[in-house]
Formats: sequence, C-alpha cells, structure tokens
Amino acid sequence: MTMQTTTAAREHVEPVLCPLPDMGVIEVTGADAEAFLNAQLSRNVHSRQPPRATLAAWLDARGRVLALFRVLRAGGGWLLLTRGADIEALIRRLSLFVLRADVRLRNLSSRWLAAAAVGQIEPWLETRSVALGGQGGDSATANGALLIRIGPRLVHLLSDAAAPTELAHDIPAGAEQSAALEEFRLGLVNLTPRLSGRYTAHMLNLDRLGAVAFDKGCYPGQEVVARTQNLGTVKRRVFRFSAQSRQEPAVGTALTDSSGSPVGEVVRAVNVDESRVEMLAVVRIESASGALTCAPERGLTLTREPLPGE
Repeated sequence: MTMQTTTAAREHVEPVLCPLPDMGVIEVTGADAEAFLNAQLSRNVHSRQPPRATLAAWLDARGRVLALFRVLRAGGGWLLLTRGADIEALIRRLSLFVLRADVRLRNLSSRWLAAAAVGQIEPWLETRSVALGGQGGDSATANGALLIRIGPRLVHLLSDAAAPTELAHDIPAGAEQSAALEEFRLGLVNLTPRLSGRYTAHMLNLDRLGAVAFDKGCYPGQEVVARTQNLGTVKRRVFRFSAQSRQEPAVGTALTDSSGSPVGEVVRAVNVDESRVEMLAVVRIESASGALTCAPERGLTLTREPLPGE
C-alpha cells in the first residue's frame, strides 16, 4: 500500500489512502481466548456469528476506560486493534487476568500495515468486487487485505507488512489528517497512554457508539457502567469543536467558559488546514453549548460541531 502524506486534510470525493502508523494489533489465541475476551470486554464476541469488528472497551474496576478495541476473528484466534496505545504495556496488564486459562497474547503490530480509505468509498469497493456491509464494524477480506467499515466515508485496511495488498495500489495518497477528520465526525477518541484510565465509558460516549452492551454479564467496571446508565448521572461527555487557528492544541489543553473557569479538556485535535483546527474534548454537559475558549490561546473561540447521537 502506498502511504505518502500530503500537507492538508480535505473533503475527498474520490477515495484517498491515508496512513495509520499508530495502529496496534494484539493477537489472542488459545482454547479459552473467546471466554477470556468476553470476561474482560464491554461487548461479547462470538466465533460462530458472521465476521465483525466489534467495538468494545476494556475498563478497570472503577469503570474507567483503559483501552478501546476493534475485536475480530482471525484464523484460529482473535485480533484486538487499537490506536495510539502502548501495546506491550496493554499485553502485560491483560496478562494479569489470564491466570490458568489457555490464553496467549502477542504483539503483532509490526506484522500488519494499516491505512484508511477516505472519501466516497462505495464505487471503489464495487469496482474491486468487495462486499463490505454499510454498518460500522462490518468486515471483509479481499486480495490479502482485511477491510473494516468505520463510517460511511471511512474504511480501515490492514495487510501483511511483508506482502502488501494490491487492492489499493491505484488510490491517491492522502494525509493522516484526512482520516482523523472522518474519525472526529464519528466522535472516536484514541486511548493513548496519557488518556488511559481517565474517563468512564459514558464520558467517551461509548454508550452512543455501541461499544457497551447493557445486557451483558459481569466484566471489570460493569457495575459502574450500569449504575451510570440507570441513574442518568453523566456529567461530562465528548463534544466536537472547531476553531480558526494554525496551532493544534495539545491533548490535555483546558477548555474554559466565559468566566475563565476550566470546564473540560482536549482529548484529540487535528489541523484541518492552515487556518482551522478541530478537536474532541471531554466537557461538562451544561457548559458545552456556552461560549468556550481554548487555553493557552486566549480569545480562541470554539464553535461546537455536531456528533452522531446528539
């Protein structure tokens, strides 16, 4: 796959291929792999069901999200796909819960090459005879590549790093920002080490993204998730904002209200072009529609942008 970058994120009609250098891949194998994943994750996975890349979270006992995965069946095991994480640290922590189960965890990130097709994808899929469903998480294999539907204008492609697929050899190269912008419009946050364990599932809108099953049995943090859902005690959520600025705010940058009080923080940001940025931020719900600015650029006014489910 050709994955050169361009200088700006744009609206794409014809699809472009954007690099995903921060994609991490954990392989989970063994006779107890499926049971292990179902005991740990916020969504169940089933080997007998049609192939899907299920969006699921791994939480701690306090209900704080440690990692966000796309979980899918691959060969005789499972793959956990995640973005921006410390994969070795995740494996070490997950391994603490294996105990005597027949489960093996391996870091396969270096064996996979990941990219994102961004734009009007359907004609591109049809000309290559790829039958990929239209729902988020639908997956398919073709020409040695694994394809995962993330959104209407966004499909992830993974292929063997030693033998890259020819499926997308004639797609123009795009920038990482283009794929990030499509993810922003879906409200997808990458759980980097800095963000791991900071927020509950509801704060990251995982209930709206379908990453939490409320009829699922016990898993770490399940009681907190259920109590929050049943009592309606969500005080903060992810919101999307834009601003006229050349400077991309760093993760953790405070959002302040008209009185100068901090009401949230940036969890992801991207330069859309030379004069505009977009960001996802966890913000107090009652403050999200007010006049907000982003420190340290005083006077940088934020415009709230829509997200699915709002």
